[in-house]
Amino acid sequence: MSDTGQVNVFSWHFMPWPYLDENFDRDHESGWITVPNSLFDRKKAVGLYQEYLDELAAADGLGFDGVVLNEHHQNIYGIMPAPNLLAAALTQTTKTCKLVVLGNLLPLNFRPLRVAEEYAMLDCMSNGRLVAGFAPGGGHESYSYSYSMPLARERFWEGVDLIVQAWTKPGPTSFEGKHYSMRYVNPWPQPLQTPHPPIWIPGSNSVETMYEVARRDFCYFLSTRGKLSGAKRSALRFGEVVEEIGKDFHPHQMGLLFSVYVGETDEIAREESGEAIFYFTRNCLKGHQRRKGRRLTMAPGGLSPSSWQLYLENSVVGAKMLGDAENWKDIDEMGSIFVGSPDTVFDKLWEFVDEANIGNLLIQFHIGNLSKEKTLKSQQLFAEKVLPRLRAESKKLFARKFAKKTIDVEAEAVVTA
Repeated sequence: MSDTGQVNVFSWHFMPWPYLDENFDRDHESGWITVPNSLFDRKKAVGLYQEYLDELAAADGLGFDGVVLNEHHQNIYGIMPAPNLLAAALTQTTKTCKLVVLGNLLPLNFRPLRVAEEYAMLDCMSNGRLVAGFAPGGGHESYSYSYSMPLARERFWEGVDLIVQAWTKPGPTSFEGKHYSMRYVNPWPQPLQTPHPPIWIPGSNSVETMYEVARRDFCYFLSTRGKLSGAKRSALRFGEVVEEIGKDFHPHQMGLLFSVYVGETDEIAREESGEAIFYFTRNCLKGHQRRKGRRLTMAPGGLSPSSWQLYLENSVVGAKMLGDAENWKDIDEMGSIFVGSPDTVFDKLWEFVDEANIGNLLIQFHIGNLSKEKTLKSQQLFAEKVLPRLRAESKKLFARKFAKKTIDVEAEAVVTA
């Protein structure tokens, strides 16, 4: 990353469908899986991806450490089933920022070697700027593609190991696993970064995932929208896991997602973003979190008993979930959407850096049906008024708390070409 002694900040885009009418919440049970694709308007889709890509390209010019894409299927929350296509486009419109694909869903790929090849192409096309994310998928993918979550997790880690082998062992080699058998592992091209691009793995309080990530020296992205108390417990737990297996923890091994809108004042920020914020919580999260209908993003077997225990420990009894937000008080209490002046947004984010040791902040600037104009305004205000403070203060903090820690799980990747 840009400087291992300070927090890294990324602009994340989910690419939501912004054209739902005001009756969507009343007429449809979910924005996931069962949402009718008859609502997809082909004419309105023209230029939409280009608009979203422009917003991410602007983040590169503003000095963000990277931009983030991810993979979801059959939903309005993020119409991005093929993030590698969009990452390829960004290799041509960005110059310096990391391209984080968080991540390809390996259980959906019959042969993970194809993912290794596509990621290697992206690394070559971007001159070594890829961050390679891998994910087993959530309940929504399990329902979308009709696969077993426990089996998917087995296939996932075996697929990750196959890809790392493809990038690090001179081929041709072979791979014999329970789920994948490859006589020839010899992909062309190879990624520019050695030994391989940085690897990020999202997890949602799964203790098993924490151990697997720590053993492999990957970055753990905490895929949750909980309050500081829950995120702090999870972050500290991951740090304990890293230390338990005999390694040193550093904040750059942890990432966390936030939604942010920055305005000149708290009042202006709420006025400009209010419609989009509640479009997001009311429509995009319906069915993903607890809202009226079925919760279609939690599949059987998704979490082990021990992970369920950690999930419950990090939950606040009786608290509303993000999808249940009805007013600004709810938003403030939930603690993952920060709307306000530069000072307000800095203070909210700084708690997580200071108390939870989060070294990678992934910021969603385009929220719900927010306009391109407002997205770019918020992102620019953040870059000018918040980002420099986060970097300066975190540099001092990390030097004080982690001066003796030499690990940097990602920045050691170098470009050999």
